[in-house]
Amino acid sequence: MSGSGGYIYVLTNPSFPEYVKIGYADNVDDRVAQLNRSECTPFAFRKYAILHVASRLADKNIHKLIDKFKPELRAKENVNGKMRVREFFSMSAPEAVDLLTTIGDIYGETPQIFAQTETEKQEQIIAEKVSAASERKSPFSFYKCGINDGAQIVYVNDPTIICTVVGDRKIQYHDKTTSLSALAKKLLNCNSSVQGTLYFSYKGELLSALRKRLEDEGNYIDNPVKVDSEKNLKNQNEVNEEDFLYFNSTKYNAKCKRTDKGYLLLKGSEIAPKLSVSCRKKISDMRKEYKYAISEKSILLQDIFFPSSSAAAMFVSGTSLNGKISWKNKDGVLLKDIEK
Repeated sequence: MSGSGGYIYVLTNPSFPEYVKIGYADNVDDRVAQLNRSECTPFAFRKYAILHVASRLADKNIHKLIDKFKPELRAKENVNGKMRVREFFSMSAPEAVDLLTTIGDIYGETPQIFAQTETEKQEQIIAEKVSAASERKSPFSFYKCGINDGAQIVYVNDPTIICTVVGDRKIQYHDKTTSLSALAKKLLNCNSSVQGTLYFSYKGELLSALRKRLEDEGNYIDNPVKVDSEKNLKNQNEVNEEDFLYFNSTKYNAKCKRTDKGYLLLKGSEIAPKLSVSCRKKISDMRKEYKYAISEKSILLQDIFFPSSSAAAMFVSGTSLNGKISWKNKDGVLLKDIEK
């Protein structure tokens, strides 16, 4: 592998089928050999595809492209309070090649895809059997991951598809109770069984990656507290109307719920499509964090919790506001007067 420039590569590894590694190297074979010198992974990395580029570190462009449109796909972890962002992405290898093709079209280059060797095929089969056996031995548990009833999870291939946890291994979608694998199979239009945790994320982290991280940290709860999901959902529906507040402006139709811990901005609320220059950095950061939960028409796709009424109001308006006069009840009474 020689010539001017270098290569953006897509690597796969049977050890973690939910991810692909996307990066840049002047010589991909040398990079693969370097990665495979490590004894930390059961199976070796393999070259899936490469794209020739004229400039060095061009992979940063494709990283930015992925992060802009689907930030939840990037592998991240918090190590000693510092967030580590890696070159691993939660997507299939063909999806990664589609991105390479898009980049290649700009420069008149076409990705080169490599066929699996017989050894790689055998390793793939072994890895799939090990993964399936592990899943059967210990099914994924929402409660063990600290995810309780009422929490919302996102389908990674379409962030507008949001489900609600209603049990240790159950979710609710379109008023129907199902499982992760069953819903993933339906959404993928797949006849064979699939591992549902590879296709849904919680707070931007893939469920399979979340479980592995918690297991590595020793925080995958062995004896979670069981929650009565039906009772929990019933209690959610039996809410005092006085707890609901409405945004005090006809510009945005937004609604929140007052709780003893803060304010829950509710799914379906309209929010400002753009932020003003006076918007606080914390709110700007939250808008970026929850970008996946905001539709193209600036409609909130899931409930979001805020510690104060002002934070909720600023998230809606995109500018600095006082929450005490930004929210009112159904009778038009401002929050500041309600609290008196």
